[in-house]
Amino acid sequence: MTRHARVSRAIEELLARLHGPFEPALTRAEVLAAIGRRGLESAVAHSELVSVLPGIYVAGDLALDHRVRCAAVRVWSKGRILIGGESALHLANPRFAAPARVRAIGPPHWNARPPSWLDLSRRPMPRTRSTFRMVPCLAAEDALLDAWARAPAHRRKDILYQALWLKIVGARRLISEAARRRRLPDRAHFDAIMGDFLDGATSPSEVMARREVFTGQRFRDLEWHVAMRIAGRDRTADSLHRARRVVIELDGAGYHSSRTAVDSDRTRDVEFASEGWHTVRFSFRDLRERPEWCREMLLRVLATRRPRP
Repeated sequence: MTRHARVSRAIEELLARLHGPFEPALTRAEVLAAIGRRGLESAVAHSELVSVLPGIYVAGDLALDHRVRCAAVRVWSKGRILIGGESALHLANPRFAAPARVRAIGPPHWNARPPSWLDLSRRPMPRTRSTFRMVPCLAAEDALLDAWARAPAHRRKDILYQALWLKIVGARRLISEAARRRRLPDRAHFDAIMGDFLDGATSPSEVMARREVFTGQRFRDLEWHVAMRIAGRDRTADSLHRARRVVIELDGAGYHSSRTAVDSDRTRDVEFASEGWHTVRFSFRDLRERPEWCREMLLRVLATRRPRP
């Protein structure tokens, strides 16, 4: 086997290692130990390896991957920096969209110069932290509050609702963490949304529907979080229109996608129907992405139902 062939094999093995789940970013010393100086020069020349931070290398085709960049920050800082904000929420659940820049928190004395793709703030480091996808992060509730604080005002509600819907953090833990903070931008708005959970709301879809979608005079007769006795069972309707005998159920696939949950929802709908109630279901995605459609469809359903005293 020629030297060139040995170098090529070493590079292939290193790239397989970088594409695995455990080591997406390596130091220059680790790369040199694996493929040598000639291998490093060749891999960089062919864009197989890219230095995303001083002395930190990742696979070229993963250089823009958000998780890989977060892992590179961990290696670069030797674990002294924690991933925060929307980056941590994305690592906790990839269904939460990755932001354009990696968000991170470093200790006050950290004086390294970050690249343009790294949004780094320096502050006393928290005692409580989490690890998501093998990357040290702020605890989920801290990360969500960090995302709220860093986001422009018009995006804050969406970040909050989505993180709660994806169950990245629970409402009560979030409320408890927020109460310990002396400063939180737009706190009155945050407290108003979270207050609905303290008042009995059980899901972000219910809160979004009540606060953002089914609002105004057209929906003034809707009742929210209503305890009922249906077919001999205690049930709670997310919302209902009593005169039209319409029940509105919220959440959709986020909470009700399993076969068992679908069967349970079907049983529930049939039992409500047996007592004259018509059930309308809206998913979180419907409420978030097409609220006007949700309003129009509900009004159409209500219009087809004969009012009862």
